[in-house]
Amino acid sequence: MKYILGIFFCLSLCSTSQAQALSTANDSLSYALGQDLGSYLKKMELPLNKTQLLQAIADVLDGKDPRYTDEQRERIIRTGLEKIENEKNAELKKNAQVFLDNNKTKPGIKVTEEGLQYEVIKEGAGLHPTLSDSLTVHYIGKIATGETFDSSYDRGEPLEITLNSMIEGWKIGIPLMKKGAKYRFFIPYNLGYGERRSGPIPPFSTLIFDVELLDIKSVNEDEI
Repeated sequence: MKYILGIFFCLSLCSTSQAQALSTANDSLSYALGQDLGSYLKKMELPLNKTQLLQAIADVLDGKDPRYTDEQRERIIRTGLEKIENEKNAELKKNAQVFLDNNKTKPGIKVTEEGLQYEVIKEGAGLHPTLSDSLTVHYIGKIATGETFDSSYDRGEPLEITLNSMIEGWKIGIPLMKKGAKYRFFIPYNLGYGERRSGPIPPFSTLIFDVELLDIKSVNEDEI
């Protein structure tokens, strides 16, 4: 954050958008810089006081003594952003727990001792897979709000895996299945991708996977 104004300036120079010309080139440049600054801050989703923000910018541009020293400014920005992030994370964790608490009361939902929830859509037959077996599965992965983030069905090709390389929710859930089964898993964030964002998956996300176990091949099968 120490060089935040410099970053905003560089972003504005790199912008490829065509601004509508104002009365002078300086007016257009001024608006374009403000537009980039505003767009950047809006994406951060911070509860900003616009009056104080604009006052600080005006003070700096007018050469007035700033309200805070560099050390104070850095500390305020750091602790403020940490506080906002902690509040957002607490809300995400709360929403995730509410979803799981409500979900486990629905008919047909079972819960493992680790907290994994699952629903049997179709039972299979035969043996259960082990963590070292080679498996062929079809799956759809969604977050609790319903958005799909991955699907082998959409790609038109099942996935070949060993469970040793998968998230904990799969390591716990898929060994409950048999060949030909289809289960729906509700995976808490601590058994999924955790507290950090992973690609399109937000932090603290409950994952919903529909998994169809197409085939099981034991690592020792070729030796039999």
